[in-house]
Amino acid sequence: MSTSPEIIKLKQMVEDSIPRKIKTPADFVYLSGVIFERCGETISETTLKRIWGYIEGYDTTRFHTLSILARFVGYNDWDDFVRENVIDPNEQSEEIMQKCIYTKNLKPGDKIYYTWNPDRECLVEYLGDNVFKVLESKNSKVIENDTFVTAFFIEGQPLYLDDLTRDGETYAMFVVGKNGGLQVVEKR
Repeated sequence: MSTSPEIIKLKQMVEDSIPRKIKTPADFVYLSGVIFERCGETISETTLKRIWGYIEGYDTTRFHTLSILARFVGYNDWDDFVRENVIDPNEQSEEIMQKCIYTKNLKPGDKIYYTWNPDRECLVEYLGDNVFKVLESKNSKVIENDTFVTAFFIEGQPLYLDDLTRDGETYAMFVVGKNGGLQVVEKR
């Protein structure tokens, strides 16, 4: 099991970017597939199980493997992730102080408006089960009638859209606001 603070944070970011917690063998199969869809690179279920401590294994994790996971959550490689996420050994937790809207607190029909740079915005409707439909879109690759899955919207953080579906075709994960995160998040 990988227990360095940076690897723990990376695992949490990976889990936060998908619509399920990594707990069962099926979750590791799912995660391996999503990593391949999003990054075009493979990490075996067994390697993921070792990193998450589900099975015993090596005490170290290869740089290449950590780099794939770092790319999965929007970084160039493991070094970039570590550089951007310097962790004080005395402080292992981070409280998010920005405005946050959790889908668990929404009802079908609720609308969320969000913006990100440069000059992009979307209005989405909550359909239930963490699924949203795009009602309006400005200057974005995500367009009207697309649907996606996400668990939360946090100002200042990127938005990870899982199972982005357009015209009946589902695509891998899409990241909104990769640099700088969401600028405005409002329930309407």
